[in-house]
Amino acid sequence: MPGLIIRKDNGDLKWFPLFFDEGKYKFYAPKGKKTGIEVGRDWHFKKYLPGYWTPGVAPTHRRRIGGGDSLVVLEEDGDLKYYPFREETFIHRGTGDKVGRGFRDTLDYYVAEWTNNGTSDLLVRDEDGDLRLYPWNGKEFKDLGSKEKVANNFDREDVPDIYPGYWSGGATPDILIRKDNGDLVVFEFNGETFYNQRSYKVGDDFKKKHYEHLLMGEWLGNGTPDMLAYRDKRLRLYPFGPNPKKDHFTFTDKQQWESDKDFREDWIYLVGHWRTPGKPDLITVNKSNDLWFYPFDDGVLVDLKGDKQVGNDWKVTHFWDFYPV
Repeated sequence: MPGLIIRKDNGDLKWFPLFFDEGKYKFYAPKGKKTGIEVGRDWHFKKYLPGYWTPGVAPTHRRRIGGGDSLVVLEEDGDLKYYPFREETFIHRGTGDKVGRGFRDTLDYYVAEWTNNGTSDLLVRDEDGDLRLYPWNGKEFKDLGSKEKVANNFDREDVPDIYPGYWSGGATPDILIRKDNGDLVVFEFNGETFYNQRSYKVGDDFKKKHYEHLLMGEWLGNGTPDMLAYRDKRLRLYPFGPNPKKDHFTFTDKQQWESDKDFREDWIYLVGHWRTPGKPDLITVNKSNDLWFYPFDDGVLVDLKGDKQVGNDWKVTHFWDFYPV
């Protein structure tokens, strides 16, 4: 069942499934059901990396970038530890195995099924702008030695934002970057490296000062991500797909749809497959810490008006969408 894991400021973790009851989706538990279940205590880690770390039967659809069914965490000493989510809890004797060492909280971490092996893997950007690949074998991160470095020249000043996704429509994810000048550029990945692979511009004029939030997901169900871009209190849908003038996919020059001025820059935006695997919807957290649910149907985010509130007073430090198996 999809839902959210939250971490409170005291380090406690709680599990909130998203219920479907009386024709509505909500985090409020129906009669006879439990919610807000404690699943961890005193989790004061430096980084939290949700992913599909637990080996299992590969799904028939490609899993989304983001979310997961288990957690890898970074401790202050640089160790990575693995916590499977079993029987709706992380609290199991003998878990928290060390699966990596020598990492830092100053690095950027990107979780996706980079090697197409049925579980998530880890791509890391270091302080020099190099990208390093750490495949996951179900028990630990493999040491690739000299092949660990898979790209360079992605320093944060020139490339502030990196978005993993199936941008070329292949079997493994690629990355889209937003450069400081607002250009959107795809770098293809072949499951082993970015070196000697194609790169191409797919959009421009998306500077962060104009578009604070870019929400990537397979919104239109066409096998590649599309983009909901936030600007001036609206979310705008930019489809991604074939361009007759190019030999690769691009974003459309104009938005296909835009919302009313109902959104805000300082909200938290949670894209997840809340209703249907492979089909994204949106949950927002506003400044009153209320959660609002926006299903995405027929090319638009549906504003449920008075029925959109699915949670209230969630004063927490972290949210992760979770899909336990």
